Amino acid sequence: MASLLWAGLTFRLQPALSAGIFFELLWLDLFPAGTYIPPQALMSLTATLTILACLPEADMRATALIVIATLPLAYLGAWVEQLHRKRQNARYNQLLNWNRGGSIGAFAPERLTAGALMEIFLVNFTIFMVCALPLLAGIRLLQPLISNGQQPSWPMLWTGACAGAILALRLRRAHALAAASLVIGVLATL
Repeated sequence: MASLLWAGLTFRLQPALSAGIFFELLWLDLFPAGTYIPPQALMSLTATLTILACLPEADMRATALIVIATLPLAYLGAWVEQLHRKRQNARYNQLLNWNRGGSIGAFAPERLTAGALMEIFLVNFTIFMVCALPLLAGIRLLQPLISNGQQPSWPMLWTGACAGAILALRLRRAHALAAASLVIGVLATL
């Protein structure tokens, strides 16, 4: 959805949709359950698209390098969210005490919510800028060095991103369905 929004705002369908597909496939098997916080694909996607917007002459070699270089941002985003949740525990306790005490006007839950949203926005934006700017500079320096070699394509990157989801299949029926789909796909290309 974020890649569609980016494409709508920039009036460029590519590379937004292709990068969005890559990051969705990469973390397809990871979802938030209980206290687990999966990598934030949105942080990597936004950094990738921002850097690509700053480098309109980037070919697929540079694009692949950018995609790989922004992957750690997803894990950094998950780590920051975990820290933010721990920090919010104290405010949650304040909310519970206010609710139990019944004192009207002493505590405002709407301020608590607005403050938490503003705090996580500012922290994520700062981390994004602190990480994206050096990545942009590094990619600009490396771009002339990677001008030789095979040009990867988005389908090649998507195939690599699917590996985790395929390996995450744990049921025999899922393995059989994946194998059958692969056979049908190969036969359809002949």
